Amino acid sequence: MKLSNDDLHKIAQVKTILENEYRNTNTHSNLARRVRTNESKLRKGFKYVNNKTIYEYLIGVRIEKAKEMLETTDEPVKAIAIKVGCDVSNLVKQFKKTTGMAPLQWRKMHTPDSTHTFMLE
Repeated sequence: MKLSNDDLHKIAQVKTILENEYRNTNTHSNLARRVRTNESKLRKGFKYVNNKTIYEYLIGVRIEKAKEMLETTDEPVKAIAIKVGCDVSNLVKQFKKTTGMAPLQWRKMHTPDSTHTFMLE
């Protein structure tokens, strides 16, 4: 696939949009309009450059944000799911697929307080 510097810039813009607006639902056509390109070219170019579809990339961003919140807050998984733009069942499913564990298992393994509590039990 041949991509111009302009195409690469537009793909980078979409990555930035996804990273900054991960809570929102941005359709492919909406993203293409925002960066002034063809939807098909954007989808194919994004996959070519990033080795992931736009949706897969967005899920990755949401999982990273969820991990951060699990490690730094006591918020319930349902609240975190809403904050990252997912419903709870989708977050749990995608989280397990990505990390191999449920969100609460992640929290237990990655927060110092729960580790100490766990060792005392």
